[in-house]
Amino acid sequence: MAKQKIPTKFKQKAMMEKMMQERKPPSAQARKKINWKKFFRELPGKVAKFFRDVVHELKRVSWPTRRELWKYTVVVLVAITIFAVLLGIFDFMWVRLVDFLAKVKT
Repeated sequence: MAKQKIPTKFKQKAMMEKMMQERKPPSAQARKKINWKKFFRELPGKVAKFFRDVVHELKRVSWPTRRELWKYTVVVLVAITIFAVLLGIFDFMWVRLVDFLAKVKT
């Protein structure tokens, strides 16, 4: 019998399967042991550094002026009022529609 020619893609698949069977499982890495004395010794310094960084970042913020703050507040209040009125209108229409449909059905 003549030797059959195996397509290359099947050879590659067989090779990959063989490699997977021969492959060793990865060894579990040892966990680092925490030096608790060092951790608690450095903790106050890290907390203080965090708050220093917070203060530094807050100094870089561009805060609005009092006038700009009032303008933004008015814009928000007007927008809330408009949406509240629209929601009230839709709610009123929905209640009327449901009442009408309930009367028609009975």
